[in-house]
Amino acid sequence: MVLTASAGAAAACSSSTSSATVSAAMPAHGALEQHQLRIGIPKGEIGALPIYTGVDKGYFKDQGIDVTIDDSYKTYQDALQGLNDGKVDLVYDDYVHAILAQSTGAYRLQLVAEGYTAGDGSVQLLSKVTGLKNAQEIKNVFDAAGGFLVPTAGTNDANDAYTVPTIMLMTSLPDLANSFRIKLANSTAHLKSIAPGDLAVKVTGSADANLAAVIPEPYYSYATNNNKLVELMDLTRGSTQAMPMGGYFTKQDFAVEKTNLFKAFTGALNQAKNSTSQRATAMTEMQAHYGTMANSTVAASISFGTFPTTVNVARVDRVLTLMQGLDLAPYYNIDTMMPPDALRGSGS
Repeated sequence: MVLTASAGAAAACSSSTSSATVSAAMPAHGALEQHQLRIGIPKGEIGALPIYTGVDKGYFKDQGIDVTIDDSYKTYQDALQGLNDGKVDLVYDDYVHAILAQSTGAYRLQLVAEGYTAGDGSVQLLSKVTGLKNAQEIKNVFDAAGGFLVPTAGTNDANDAYTVPTIMLMTSLPDLANSFRIKLANSTAHLKSIAPGDLAVKVTGSADANLAAVIPEPYYSYATNNNKLVELMDLTRGSTQAMPMGGYFTKQDFAVEKTNLFKAFTGALNQAKNSTSQRATAMTEMQAHYGTMANSTVAASISFGTFPTTVNVARVDRVLTLMQGLDLAPYYNIDTMMPPDALRGSGS
């Protein structure tokens, strides 16, 4: 689906009072270098929900930005390839995938804005009902070849198909039993990457009882409302609680050339994030733009996280720290993808 912000829609959604409020909250910037901004979003990505809010409520239009959304991309890699091919100007990407893509030298990315931090209970390890205790079922899955199904980045390469939910699983297993450890050297023996929308179907449709899937929102709520699955482990606890999941990236050269555009964009995006942080707005936007995956029952049960309104280096660096502990990123300077105004202290 391609969604475009129109002047008519903006006028219908904003008043002079709301426009004045928005303007007062905007960061100062000069004339926009361009007015069109094409945004690529992987289909079903909950972290990009404020983009739809910003279009529907006219926040981007208020700042003179004509936003076009292309959410037809099946994977993060597809969206990133769209950026590389010049089909979009900005993409929402999973942090692990973006770090791996940049660290290989294949892309020169800049983080424009943080996107999403996982809410409590919003990333779960699920399996079919087996009657076994959770710890025993997890051990059986661990012992099975490729028993853990994880959401793929879409690279079709075991060396960089990782995503944040996968890292959360790899990090959390030692918390349950110290003998469990998945690291890069033996990860392919335990992990199998699957498109996020197919994870629950794969588990429920298989005769193999030794399968478990790492399923984040909104797929988690959809799966538990439509499939007979049980929770084996909540992956949003301990060192993976409030985990940064993804953000908005562009090419570094483009970011340097369009500084005013992105100041205006991030200001409007923050307005949309604040609005989307209200559950009623989030549910409405989910139902409007996420199809059958977000019917009223599913939308009402989703565990929403938070939408940070700053770029905090320490917060995003948590992802890199976990990756390094799993030998996925032995050396990488995360500052190479940070914007100039990123916060480098302990503040939020």
